Amino acid sequence: MKNILGVGTCGTNVVKQLSEYPQYTSFYISNREKKTTKYKFSLPFLQSPEEYENMDMSSLHRWASKIKKNCTVFLTGANDSTAITLRLLEKLHEAGVRISIVYFLPEIEVLSENKFLHERSCRGILQQFARSGLFEKMTMVSNLDLEILAGPTNVYEYHNQINRVFTSSYYMVDIFKNSAPITSTFKSQKESCRITTLGLGSISQEEEDKLFFPLENPVEIVYYYCINEEKLRTEENLFRQIANKVKSKITENVKASFGIFPTKYEEDYVYTEYYTPKVQE
Repeated sequence: MKNILGVGTCGTNVVKQLSEYPQYTSFYISNREKKTTKYKFSLPFLQSPEEYENMDMSSLHRWASKIKKNCTVFLTGANDSTAITLRLLEKLHEAGVRISIVYFLPEIEVLSENKFLHERSCRGILQQFARSGLFEKMTMVSNLDLEILAGPTNVYEYHNQINRVFTSSYYMVDIFKNSAPITSTFKSQKESCRITTLGLGSISQEEEDKLFFPLENPVEIVYYYCINEEKLRTEENLFRQIANKVKSKITENVKASFGIFPTKYEEDYVYTEYYTPKVQE
């Protein structure tokens, strides 16, 4: 089982979608939770990030002590309540929990000045901690890029609709990371490459990858080709199409690898993960 933790409104909304899948154990920290339970921690309503940074953490630390071995934390720096995150992550790290971060970049242009400064600080600090090895990795996601991929949205379901683009892809990548491909060129990523994003790819040479964040200076790209099993048995030259597409991404500074996975789905899906050692502005 994989432990996932949503912090603040954004993080908890994403984790609630992922909780539909059985391989996740879901935890929530938010001031919108009515009461504290085994899997939910009810934060008080405070007026600023500074108040959350200075709040008494003893009860939260006791609650979080049940999280063992691994934890992927979902959040955005635009929520005031995520100011508790660094102190919480420090405690989890001390307990030997392997930590990954999934960070959602809001539309920073519409934030208030205080929220803008808090978001920028949070995003920068978390990336530096990831680069230092405190976290396993930090996955960057842009709400604006999710919106483009989601297509037409309505106001009531806006966040649910754009989050679904991410959660469905995140789930499938998790599945294939824990499955055996029929063939692959996978290799371990460099220790320095701890800043990542996900995206949707294609077999077509002409179609560009659609990333969930405009990651700058990628140095490693991984593709997960999820292809109908019958198509893999009958379509000629499919392996060469895939191999050529991946090779087209390789340069002096960028390495690319891929795995091919048989599925029962009628449609084919291609997911990608980009890695970089560089902090993203």
